[in-house]
Amino acid sequence: MSSQSRTTPVPPGLSTRRLRALTFILAAASGVSIANIFYSQPLLDLIAQTFAVPDSTASIVVTVTQLGYAAGILVLMPLGDLIENRILASRVLIVTAIASAVAAFATNLPLFLVVSAILGFTSVVAQIVIPVAAHLAPAGQGGRYVGQVMSGLLLGIMLARSVSSFLADLWGWRSVYVLSAVLMVIMALVLAATLPRRKPDHAGSYGSLVVSI
Repeated sequence: MSSQSRTTPVPPGLSTRRLRALTFILAAASGVSIANIFYSQPLLDLIAQTFAVPDSTASIVVTVTQLGYAAGILVLMPLGDLIENRILASRVLIVTAIASAVAAFATNLPLFLVVSAILGFTSVVAQIVIPVAAHLAPAGQGGRYVGQVMSGLLLGIMLARSVSSFLADLWGWRSVYVLSAVLMVIMALVLAATLPRRKPDHAGSYGSLVVSI
């Protein structure tokens, strides 16, 4: 077998260096997006004190966020097969940024619960960009590049609680959501500026996609 036949070309228009950079960006987007689901978990005592509610009541934040995430998988994720992925991911991140900013300055628990649900709902950006990685990957290497993006997602899950606790100790729990809002805006701009256009070719309806999930 010749060396040429063993070499898997990158997709047209993408250099190897750019493909690696895009994979890193997608992994980062997955990590910072999914982290929003877990930020609140070590902050419940502080949130309860701020809003003057029992700890058991504050713990509803975690449940609401997870329910929002489940709803996002059902409602938003199918749109990744219908809407141009760069536009969808960047706009969802902007909504996440707005929700994080509102969470940072929420004055009561009901409002905080609403934006927590929205944070969970929009954290499915990770599931939106993973197919983009598969699309960009050279032929036969989809698993490798999807795995790299999944590594970013897993790092986001593992580090979210530690980062949240660290920031809360330094500047208070609201700083966690300020940082999240900033990261979401940056990530939205980076995705909009760097990702190539990918219009899915799915011919079915949105309803059929929801049912398939």
